[in-house]
Formats: sequence, C-alpha cells, structure tokens
Amino acid sequence: MKILEQIREKLNAGKYQITRHCQKRCDSRNISLKKIKEVINSGEIIEIYPKDSPYPSCLILGYVRQNEPLYVLCAVGIIVHIITVHWLDPEKWLNPKTRREKIL
Repeated sequence: MKILEQIREKLNAGKYQITRHCQKRCDSRNISLKKIKEVINSGEIIEIYPKDSPYPSCLILGYVRQNEPLYVLCAVGIIVHIITVHWLDPEKWLNPKTRREKIL
C-alpha cells in the first residue's frame, strides 16, 4: 500500500495525532482540522523523507482556498502523526511544488 493511501486510511479511521507543535501552528495560522483533513484526502505528496525518525514522513500539498497552497507534514507509524502545517511562503518556495535553494 502506498504511503498516501495508508495516511488517508488511518486518518479517516480516526487513527491520528496532532502534535503540540502542529496545534500551535494551526492556532497562529488559522488552520482548522477540517482543512488539514481536506489537504490529506485531496492533496498529493510532493516530498518524502524516508530517513526521518521515528517514522518516515512526507509533505502533502493541497488547496483549501482558491489558489492558496496548504502544506501538511505527517509521519505514519501505527497512527498518523500530523507534525506541522503551513501556507505557501514565497520566500521559501518558487512555486507550490518547488522550494527555493537555500543561500548560505
């Protein structure tokens, strides 16, 4: 089973946890659980981090407002761990699917 299918299945079965960090970001960025679920259920994975610990994670891109990308970072183990969420930051992204190179 693909990672996105696993995430969706567990999320829709109620097998998920929102981290404290994510909850703080949701509060400060006006992002609801409904929006997070919408992104996960309709979005696409744009980055995968297979070496993340304790579970592999991925960044999911979706749209909950017209032409405004929302990103959800989550890891999947026994449950889905929703790690953080954020809107597109033009200083970090060239377009919704391409990060800007970091200037050292």
